[in-house]
Amino acid sequence: MTQVATNETLFQSYEARPSSFDEFKSHDGVVRPKWLHIREHFGKLGPSGIGDAMAETERLVRESGANFRAVQGDRQGIRPWRLNVVPLVLNESVWRALESGLKQRVRVLEGVLADLLGEQRLLRERIIPAELLCANPSFARAFHELPSLKPRLDLTATDLARDRDGSWWVTGDRTRAPSGLGYALENRVIISRVFPNLIRNSNVIRLASFFASLQNHFNSLAAQRRDNPRVAILTPGEDSYRHTEDAYLARYLGYTLVQGRDLAVRGSRLNVKTLGGLLPIEVLWRHVSDRKCDALELDPTELQGTPGMLQAVRAGHVAVANSLGSMIAEMPALLPFLPAASKFLFGEPLKLPSIATYWCGGAKERAYVLENLDKLILRPAFAISGDPPITPSEMSAEQRQSLTEHIKAKPFKYVAQMRPSRSTTPVWENGQMQSWYSSLRTFQLQTTSDVDVLPGGLARVTPDPATLEHSPTSGRLGQDCWIVSDGPVDQVTSLLSVATTSIELTRGGAELPSRVAENLYWLGRSAERTEAIARLLRGTLIRMTGESSVESTPELLHMVKALAALGQVDATYAIDEFRGNVPAMETVIPQSIFDTESGSGLRAGIIDMSDKASAVHDRISLDAYRIISKVGEHLYQLDHAQSKDLGTVIIQLDRVITDLQALAGLASESMTRTHAWRFLQLGRRIERAAQTAELLSATLNEPAADERSTLEALLQVTDSFMTYRSRYLLQMRPLAVIDLLVNDVSNPRSIAFQLQDIEQLLSQLPGDNRKLGLGTDEKLAQGLSHVVRMSDPAELAVIGDSGRREVLATLMDLLIEGLPKTSDAIAARYLIHTNATQQLTQRTTDDLPGVHQP
Repeated sequence: MTQVATNETLFQSYEARPSSFDEFKSHDGVVRPKWLHIREHFGKLGPSGIGDAMAETERLVRESGANFRAVQGDRQGIRPWRLNVVPLVLNESVWRALESGLKQRVRVLEGVLADLLGEQRLLRERIIPAELLCANPSFARAFHELPSLKPRLDLTATDLARDRDGSWWVTGDRTRAPSGLGYALENRVIISRVFPNLIRNSNVIRLASFFASLQNHFNSLAAQRRDNPRVAILTPGEDSYRHTEDAYLARYLGYTLVQGRDLAVRGSRLNVKTLGGLLPIEVLWRHVSDRKCDALELDPTELQGTPGMLQAVRAGHVAVANSLGSMIAEMPALLPFLPAASKFLFGEPLKLPSIATYWCGGAKERAYVLENLDKLILRPAFAISGDPPITPSEMSAEQRQSLTEHIKAKPFKYVAQMRPSRSTTPVWENGQMQSWYSSLRTFQLQTTSDVDVLPGGLARVTPDPATLEHSPTSGRLGQDCWIVSDGPVDQVTSLLSVATTSIELTRGGAELPSRVAENLYWLGRSAERTEAIARLLRGTLIRMTGESSVESTPELLHMVKALAALGQVDATYAIDEFRGNVPAMETVIPQSIFDTESGSGLRAGIIDMSDKASAVHDRISLDAYRIISKVGEHLYQLDHAQSKDLGTVIIQLDRVITDLQALAGLASESMTRTHAWRFLQLGRRIERAAQTAELLSATLNEPAADERSTLEALLQVTDSFMTYRSRYLLQMRPLAVIDLLVNDVSNPRSIAFQLQDIEQLLSQLPGDNRKLGLGTDEKLAQGLSHVVRMSDPAELAVIGDSGRREVLATLMDLLIEGLPKTSDAIAARYLIHTNATQQLTQRTTDDLPGVHQP
């Protein structure tokens, strides 16, 4: 009785909408059978348990770095993917019927695309208007001349809406480079960690078999080395909304993630450029638009691909999935002609209907659209746009008149659609079960023999159905889609294939693209800089919150000078004459931590570190990525803390430092000594040497009368206090401190240690030609290392007549100037291979009113 009451209480706020099909219960209020076990599980959890599950889900999402470029109203920005713990549930019988229609639809789209880029019978017989190809900006003659590879559509996606009677309607096809597959996979992985027993006991069909088929299919596309080809995912870049998803798929499937600047065509072969030379790519899974793939033959202003790609495809040396030109099959204007095309090509009626769509290029359709503008939404005819559709019913009379004139002037550029009805499903929001509208994107893999459908998909939910008409990342929340079987389901736990040929042993590591090396190098620098800032901030705040007054803590002046040198506080705080005229440090330092405008603060360092890690998501371990995400979580907690007093800030700084130390330890103990590790270490070593030089310059160049507290603070900030005490007990002497932090090569915190390591790391990188002598980077590093080795700690500690340590100041200035030059030389030699691109021509577009071209 208690359990029943709990279930009823939990779902009593859930109200199905009379005008929509509800996935949870029927119109007469009866809970659907496949939901009974799931409802019981959530009932046992109760609001508190579901809240805990939501918190764990949000933590796992942030930890995974699942971010996307989302459009919210008129604003665009990066935000985390929000995943609800309540799944979208479909029973297997419903799914099999839908699956049959999806498989047929893929074959029809494949046939249409093959015909449009081949014999063009559909155009000659006027099944499809010729304008849909000839006036289509996505079409290029080069696509028509490519070899007729089969299939042309390897991976497709279908956007679905469920009508009030339970029937399915297609709202759009994605045939170019469908996004969302990675998010659908990640949703399942995360929910499986939150509810492992529920998924197992509910007989939810697994996703792994689909990805195993995907791997096998891509292997079969390779002209050579089919047992173990090099498959690469071509991503638009870090600024793209889909970069995180691409990195996730690359890691999960074991593929190489590349950008256009990583590629080069040599001898009609597509290669990835690495520090060790060119490596051939047999299969390229492109996530870049068709016309952006080859600036030589397609759009010369776009460099997301690489010049010569089409040449490599024609030569048969690389297979590109989906084939170039496949974008044509996803144009909205094609939807009303698919039923006739299916009849013409296969003699079959289209099983899965499209939402009512009217291409304005037809006189009859155009007249209907102009007479019924209030009932319709309008979209570009030839391209899928992530922008909201045009909604005439929300326009003023003047805006509608302008739209009407645009349609009459260029009718072939527009399609109009009925707004689809959408089903509703339970969502946990604001502490209760609510009924939200849903959308489902399915994914289909076409092989040479069949079409496989992912058993599930990317589900999106929102209280406002209009937002689901936008991009695949629109909507308020995501859901895991469960296809629930009537019996036990097959278990697929590994995507690793069984080797059928011998393998050549290697201990390489030179197969590192320069772009990846650059990001690893700056990841190392960002991590080290963030730790140095956090240590200095913590040391300063601890002294500000101690029992002694600020006036009786002389080391604070030097620490504030160091903060000013590192850009954490205004430089006036380092000048005695001005300190009395500025706000108190107790207020300024916490503000500097949360400052969103500063490019050199702790916040900026953490964000930059997270960005660099995201750029090499597929190159660092999951544990390393989790640690970096955890550091970001500390910043998130600080941002949202109700109290930002100094004690709270110190606690979070402790956690940041601990996690960054864990990251350094993980890199030291778990990364193989390849070039990836060397560039990460180079970044750390150069940044640590620079930070230590700045710190010593700010604290020891102009010593106070009594330096003991300053020396102690300096040792604590550089994590060298225990080493010093084990050697010298409690005697604080400048000479000993300077020797430990500058000259002692056994101390991993000393400048000498950093420079010695930099020398060694540079000597292990591939040289242009070692016989010609040292590179500029090596000469600079060896020069700095030699000066430090030759310096005498006793001379560095001497205070001159001016009251300054002139020899120490000169050496620190040399390092502060020389280390950036060394960094620039490393970048010039290894990390920068192309000049900035310059657009020599300007494209003009006749944009639709209210719509931006994607």
